[in-house]
Amino acid sequence: MPSIFISYRISDSANITDRIRERLARHFGAEQIFRDVQSIPKGIDYRDYIDNELRNCQVMVAVVGPQWLNATDAEGNRRLDQPDDWVRREIETALQRGIPLIPVLVNQAQQLNAAELPDSIQALAYRSSTTARKDPDFDPDMARLIESLGAVLAGARPPDPIPHNLPRSGAKAFVGRETELAELHTQLHQTDRIAITAIRGMGGIGKTELALQYARYHLAQGTYPSGICWLQAKEQDIGTEIVNFALVHLNLTPPDGLDLPDQVDFIWRHWPSQTGDVLVVIDDVSGLNENAAYSAIAPYLPPTESRFWVLLTTRLQMGESIRTYPIDVLSEAAALDLLRSLVGANRIDQDLDTAQALCHWLGYLPLGLELVGRFLARKPTWPLAKMQQRLNDKRLEARALCQAQADMTAAHESIAAAFELSWQDLEPEAQELAYRLSLYALAPIPWEWIEEWYEGTDPDEVEDWRDEGLASRSLLEVEAVTNTVQLHQIIREFFRTKLEQWSEAEGLKQTYCRAMVQIAQGIPQTPTREQILAVTPAIPHLAEAATTWQLWIEDDALIWPFIGLGRFYDGQGAYGQAEPWWQDCVTATRDRLGEAHPDVASSLNNLAELYRSQGRYEAAEPLYLEALTMRKALLGEAHPDVASSLNNLAELYRSQGRYEAAEPLYLEALAMRKALLGEAHPAVATSLNNLAGLYDSQGRYEAAEPLYLEALTMRKALLGKAHPAVATSLNNLAVLYANQGLYPQAEPLLVQALAMRQQLLGPEHPHTQSTQQSLEILRGWMTS
Repeated sequence: MPSIFISYRISDSANITDRIRERLARHFGAEQIFRDVQSIPKGIDYRDYIDNELRNCQVMVAVVGPQWLNATDAEGNRRLDQPDDWVRREIETALQRGIPLIPVLVNQAQQLNAAELPDSIQALAYRSSTTARKDPDFDPDMARLIESLGAVLAGARPPDPIPHNLPRSGAKAFVGRETELAELHTQLHQTDRIAITAIRGMGGIGKTELALQYARYHLAQGTYPSGICWLQAKEQDIGTEIVNFALVHLNLTPPDGLDLPDQVDFIWRHWPSQTGDVLVVIDDVSGLNENAAYSAIAPYLPPTESRFWVLLTTRLQMGESIRTYPIDVLSEAAALDLLRSLVGANRIDQDLDTAQALCHWLGYLPLGLELVGRFLARKPTWPLAKMQQRLNDKRLEARALCQAQADMTAAHESIAAAFELSWQDLEPEAQELAYRLSLYALAPIPWEWIEEWYEGTDPDEVEDWRDEGLASRSLLEVEAVTNTVQLHQIIREFFRTKLEQWSEAEGLKQTYCRAMVQIAQGIPQTPTREQILAVTPAIPHLAEAATTWQLWIEDDALIWPFIGLGRFYDGQGAYGQAEPWWQDCVTATRDRLGEAHPDVASSLNNLAELYRSQGRYEAAEPLYLEALTMRKALLGEAHPDVASSLNNLAELYRSQGRYEAAEPLYLEALAMRKALLGEAHPAVATSLNNLAGLYDSQGRYEAAEPLYLEALTMRKALLGKAHPAVATSLNNLAVLYANQGLYPQAEPLLVQALAMRQQLLGPEHPHTQSTQQSLEILRGWMTS
């Protein structure tokens, strides 16, 4: 069996390593030297052979050339950062086993810096190194190396390896969890420690990989010198696993005649090396609930001695006796790095926008990212956009999400399978709650909405379905401070897949849409800042109704989600965000209701209003005219909607300076509103205000003033003294006085209008800023 293992990187130092091996073989004998290419028999699995040689060698020579540290693969990724890099694995194994390790610097390579090495092999930087230079220095350098090796081989035998049964990691790169590794160790070793710590999170989030990386890192560091025992709780008898570990790795056999729990107890009490710490990892602890899960493992847990440290992975919220370490999805940066490690940096960075969209679609979930990344690696001709389209079309049934590979750490055959077992454990009531939650957008959902949906059901029962059913299995996030809940992207996709298989899905979708329509109808035409803040949590869910569930909105309500969204953004002066909703409203109503329908006319009118607000007058006019013609044809010559169209068209003409065309429309609208709505009505006040604005623009100040005053008085009486429309009247009356040079009368009105708009609309609203500018100009005139 070779005593000296030579580790090197072929692309870095193959030639000089040949010379080193030849010189060592001449001195120690060729059979004592292992070097991969020349030492591995043909037809043998090289991975197992190298592992076996590493277990049995007595010293390692690590040949380090100038390219050893930063050598990259075909995709440009540093090899040393990849857990499956053989050079890294050889060094890790030597460090874990405590094998003496001598770095040999060749071809003018510099001393290694620990900060540049992966955590698991940083200790290599602190090993005393030697050199192997070219002739004429090669012979004396080899003499020093041979002397060092001889001293090692003649010394005490290397320490016994740490007993462990850790599985191989299937991760090509472990990214984005460096902080978690450190925090997990700190929590596990707190002085007031609870005996057990559980890594908790949803399926596919990387609990097993984090536990495995933690265990492998601390195996290399020697943190648990008396052993690391990896147990698989799911579909395994962990008592039997513990007995097998003791037999194979500890040479410890329980006495005959003991039942399984007593055999396990014997093993814990007779674990070798009584002074060394032991890490016990129990992966995938599961059950119908946390009590059942704990009961399944409790008889086999080690005693609460300071030397035993127990780490679990689970989706469940375990009891108070177990300290939980929750983990979340990856950051976007870490998600992109994971894709780079699987697909190649160049391919990701060349289409970074699409790569970011892929990460977002997958919710930054490690399992989803790994499945997609591995699929793309097998499809080198696929652009990322094609992958994105497949996900959009096929959702969780996309092939990329259904083709797990055998070497992956996660045991799930598909991303849906990661959640299926948890789903099967749910009570029917909790499943129905999941159906309802799946209808909402990927945003916080106010819990009071859900309680209202379950009117007539005990709220405590609904909370139990939420907490004991969904949240306890990491299927739902509950935010106590805001009293909201939220689903992860992939879980929502999974729940929606289940929803489509449910017989009552259609009615559920319609109920959701009716609730969103009711919210939209509550958004006023000119919302205040308070109203905007109050309705903000509903906006993403309103958008979900207008898009995903549009087909389930009733015909007579189809227009409302779009109106609500348009008013929400218009009310903030966010016209660019409002525009697509007003445009989609026109399209949706035409497609569903036909070319001639009152709601189509309203949609055209609303889009025209937006264009007028943006100063896009040429785009607005044909829409106004089409809406007016349609309303007259469908509703008759005298109707409130016809009056609105007349008024709005007149406003457009006034904005264009077409005063002669505007005046008869204003007058007709005013007369119609008075006849239909009465002398005192908000719409009548609007007509009075707008007609006064026309006269103001024409310099007909005496005609304008009484109209402005009448509109202001009416608005205060009908709407209250603090209302956006009242602020508009105050502003317009002040501008009228300023235009006449009546600055003392104008200033207090502008001050009042500004204060009201700041309070109601906010300082950033275009109307507020317009009033602020008018006041500054007025004060400039007053001091000039």
